[in-house]
Amino acid sequence: MKQIQYIAIVFLLLNVINTGAQKKLDWDFHFPLDIAPVVSGSFGELRGAHFHSGVDFTTQSKIGLPVYAIDYGHVSRIVISPVGYGKALYIDHPNGYSSVYAHLHDFAPKIEAIISNLQYQKETFAIEQYFKPGEIVVKKGELIGLSGNSGSSGGPHLHFEIRETEQQKPINVHFLNLGVKDDVPPHIEAICIYPLDGNSRVNGKTTPLYIQAVKTQGGYALKGNPRITASGTIGVGIETLDYFTGSWRKCGVYSIILKVDGKEWFESRLDGFLFSQTRYLNSHIDFAMRHTTKRVIQKSFLDSNNQLEIYKVTPERGRLQMEEGLDKELHYEVRDASGNLSQLKFIIKSVQPQSVAESPVPFQPMLSATKSYSSEIEGFRVKFPANSFYTDVAANFKVSPNSGVGIGSTFTVLDATVPVHNFFEISMPIPEANRQQKGLTGARINSNNGLVFAGGKRDGNRWVINTRDPGIYCLAVDTIPPTLRLLQVPPDRNYAGRDAIRIDIRDNFSGIKDFRCTINGKWALFEHDPKNNVLIGYFQKLRMEKGARHALEVTATDQAGNTQTLKTSFVY
Repeated sequence: MKQIQYIAIVFLLLNVINTGAQKKLDWDFHFPLDIAPVVSGSFGELRGAHFHSGVDFTTQSKIGLPVYAIDYGHVSRIVISPVGYGKALYIDHPNGYSSVYAHLHDFAPKIEAIISNLQYQKETFAIEQYFKPGEIVVKKGELIGLSGNSGSSGGPHLHFEIRETEQQKPINVHFLNLGVKDDVPPHIEAICIYPLDGNSRVNGKTTPLYIQAVKTQGGYALKGNPRITASGTIGVGIETLDYFTGSWRKCGVYSIILKVDGKEWFESRLDGFLFSQTRYLNSHIDFAMRHTTKRVIQKSFLDSNNQLEIYKVTPERGRLQMEEGLDKELHYEVRDASGNLSQLKFIIKSVQPQSVAESPVPFQPMLSATKSYSSEIEGFRVKFPANSFYTDVAANFKVSPNSGVGIGSTFTVLDATVPVHNFFEISMPIPEANRQQKGLTGARINSNNGLVFAGGKRDGNRWVINTRDPGIYCLAVDTIPPTLRLLQVPPDRNYAGRDAIRIDIRDNFSGIKDFRCTINGKWALFEHDPKNNVLIGYFQKLRMEKGARHALEVTATDQAGNTQTLKTSFVY
């Protein structure tokens, strides 16, 4: 079977035709929706700490539109989760590719029956199930589900992906001829120029220089045509986004090429990526600027430990060495998935390096981007595994007296503007007065001096947190249980004519960890939608005798172990 898939992949790749900027995959597929395609999110968009792995199609702000298999194949995996992709279905096709359909409202009846049985057997709403070839076969154009808004979706839409089956590697969905009209070139918003070492200057300063761009008749230019000078080693980055024809939704670009004095110097191109590498987005962008200003600059130089495989670079890895008297012409070419091109040119004048005044500088130890590190300060410990950072970072750790929130001293771990790739461990001593405290948990102090749940667990007289977020940490207490409340209750709790029972479920700090619903003492399938703080029991999925009064019991537990129970009765 693997040999057949390999031959199919080779055949398809040989049939990929080059259309300039974007390749097209020769696949006679069935579009997954009945409606005309409207893109609300493109492949490779910069999303939080990951690249967008598919394309989002709007569903006219509706839930329940038919979703179809794009080609013959078998359902290989189904995942149901209150977060992430929500209800998602995966189909493996004979050509070596898989298609993915996420944020569904429901599955087609034959698939829904299988999944519901598994949920009742395992007594869980959240489920992940793999299927062998032949277990659930689907035809091209067969109904497989209904579009929805499940999981971490911000509104009704279909998230659609194409992956290489063997590696489960998402490839650019725009390789397919989706029939989406796009004649709008990318927008270039700004550039940023970075001094990359202590001896570098940009316009005489050691801080990055952000310059807005404006549209001109011939493309883009820097606003005000500013004079830019630099010395030493510098890097540049670009703020850019894309729109589709007739759409206001901000999407991502396909490729960014930087030329220096006519020579191709740096290229990033989103043909596909591995999920194991997607978090390197935090190195691809200026993480600190996004954190402080919300601006998203895509860097055209590589950090020392950026392991993304979307680049084509010279040995300088995008860094520019400014030599006195040798000005440099920089030329950006930005393309979208349809090949539309936007360009920006500007000059950086090379000036004589400024002498740096000798002054005593406090020694600042550095953490290696690639090596592991551990330290202890006044009983507070931190431990980073290897490859936690993208560049070497300053070892900024400090223990401080209580700031008025939480319990005990606070522990500063680096700075919130530092991106961390791997989970690291924070270990804090539990004050003797709080060692018997119920509801003890870890917390991070935000910029408003408020507490954000950080979880963790007790290890003897210490509290251990695993996180990827630098910041200020302390201990906190959460003894308040979740709240449960019936919504839209009909007279006499008679739900005849209703489609579901809805229960408001929420927690004021740590969040809901799990829940359990029973009807007449037997487990009942309720769906959790945390973004709307609701549990939904659809009557078509509740297994009980109709036309009688039933006893409903709901128990919810938060991340700190606090529990709340709701008991009531209803008629259906």
